[in-house]
Amino acid sequence: MNFQENYLHCVSVRKDISVEQDPKILIPNLYSYDALPVSESERCAFLHLLAAGNLSCEDLFSFSFQPMDCCMLLYTQGGSGKLSVNGTSVSLTENHLLFFDCRQLFSLQVAVLPWSFKIFFLSGDRLGFFRDLLHAKQAPLFLLPKFSPLPQTFSQLLGISESVTLPQFLLMQQLLDQLCTTLCLSAQETDADTSASLSDIPAYLIEMKDLFDHHYAKEFSLSTCQEHYSVSKYRLCREFAEYFGEPPLRYLNHRRLEAAKEMLLNTELNIHEISSLVGFENVNHFINLFKKYVGTTPNSFRQKAPEVLPVLHSPSQ
Repeated sequence: MNFQENYLHCVSVRKDISVEQDPKILIPNLYSYDALPVSESERCAFLHLLAAGNLSCEDLFSFSFQPMDCCMLLYTQGGSGKLSVNGTSVSLTENHLLFFDCRQLFSLQVAVLPWSFKIFFLSGDRLGFFRDLLHAKQAPLFLLPKFSPLPQTFSQLLGISESVTLPQFLLMQQLLDQLCTTLCLSAQETDADTSASLSDIPAYLIEMKDLFDHHYAKEFSLSTCQEHYSVSKYRLCREFAEYFGEPPLRYLNHRRLEAAKEMLLNTELNIHEISSLVGFENVNHFINLFKKYVGTTPNSFRQKAPEVLPVLHSPSQ
């Protein structure tokens, strides 16, 4: 049984909405590997696409699935959808990437129209390794930062023809392996970051870290933090370093530099523009800090971009 036959055998239209869509809308591109000079068992040892598509749904749909032996990647660009599994619902909102193990009962439906998303069904023996690393999270959901390179990876995958040639198969394997590795690294880092119970951390420190993580371009100083939280700046420095590994302003600078690295890799913005966007008004200060902590200048880092693994935000909690 090929993937299309197995997919149609496992999917059904739920009757809880009045509009009925053809379930085939989720698998517009079906991949054939007949042209490859390798056996099926050799091909299945590698990560590969079964089906994929770039969709914009103007009508409602609601599909239920029996278990399928594959995984699904779904990246929402606009609108939203909902995945339900084991009585739990996961909202699939803009700029979020879902990695889902399809070997279980689940349902997928539109939440807010129009729902625009890219979807990939993938398989391969190596998938089990990545799936096991993410197994603790029932439906891992990742928030992609503004300048993430992963949407470009999705476009490259969708650019591969349905009758896959050997060069395309090798490219597909490279892209999927890098993508899954990035997700696993992000999940592992998040697990390490949250190993300490948040209940043990003072609320003002959690709020400070959240501000640095998501509003790093704003101007911060220890004096303004001291005034805002009514806590001595010396105590703020000591406690922030105790719980998060480094003093607050150094943490903020590292967060800004991480954002700058994303922009250097994935935009054509010049150094002055990037410096300002991440919160450094003095470009020379930005360059000096970048060289101090990254080990090279921003321009040199950009030139070595192909050697750098894509950066991804932590999984959504």
